Amino acid sequence: MYKHSKYPAYMRIFRNLILAVASLTACTAFVLPQNASGQVNQLDADMNIIPDKAVKTDDGIRISLCLIGIPHTSQRIDSVDLRIDKKNYPANDIDGVDFKRYFQFEDEGVITIEVDFPFNGALPKNATLLFHTVNGDIESPARQ
Repeated sequence: MYKHSKYPAYMRIFRNLILAVASLTACTAFVLPQNASGQVNQLDADMNIIPDKAVKTDDGIRISLCLIGIPHTSQRIDSVDLRIDKKNYPANDIDGVDFKRYFQFEDEGVITIEVDFPFNGALPKNATLLFHTVNGDIESPARQ
């Protein structure tokens, strides 16, 4: 079949191998890992905190958050601080749970809360939240 080819058989095999590798490489999608910046990066935290959105209010800013914990376990949030640069803004109000009262994660293990802070202006990307809980402090990003 290839008797009249001017290249030896091993060269044809090598050429076909290179074409096959090049074709497969060209059709491959490369996926780079992304950092999880919208959640707590603490392995020992009793709950994960995922920021959802920030809305301006008359008194400052309201941040909606998702708390994710182990179903049927309890937790208590004593207070929350919004930290921007080196300045702290203690929370005025919290909806979804109460400060200094235990709450329980139900079957889904997810609770949505809203926390109000006396901060006026746009929420910078480097803003963090510091949750003071009965089991220690948990730090999380204030926005995604």
